[in-house]
Amino acid sequence: MNLRLNDTKTLQAIGILADVLDDLSGPERLECLMAANALRQVLETRSENALVFAREAFESLEPDVRHQIHTDATEAAIKVVAAARAQGTLRASRDRKSTGSPFLDAINAGGMKTERKW
Repeated sequence: MNLRLNDTKTLQAIGILADVLDDLSGPERLECLMAANALRQVLETRSENALVFAREAFESLEPDVRHQIHTDATEAAIKVVAAARAQGTLRASRDRKSTGSPFLDAINAGGMKTERKW
């Protein structure tokens, strides 16, 4: 896999993706929650094995659900980036190209993570 599990932005993007999965409703809600939990396991362990499991959980979702997740994660990341820019805490970054993997694209679309409110 082409992710660095010691990169703060990657971990923040994984967190945003997990948050988006938590918020989805519908017939695949259980599968989305399982994928979100798998992603949180990646955040806790920074394990390549956990990442592989999370990827498999994400990719088991229906294509239209993955597309919605990608869209929602992109919107969430845009909001976080806009807030960071307003606070002056964001530096310029390079554009990301598609990796060819919906899982990696969704993570890359996640950008930075805000604190999760329970």
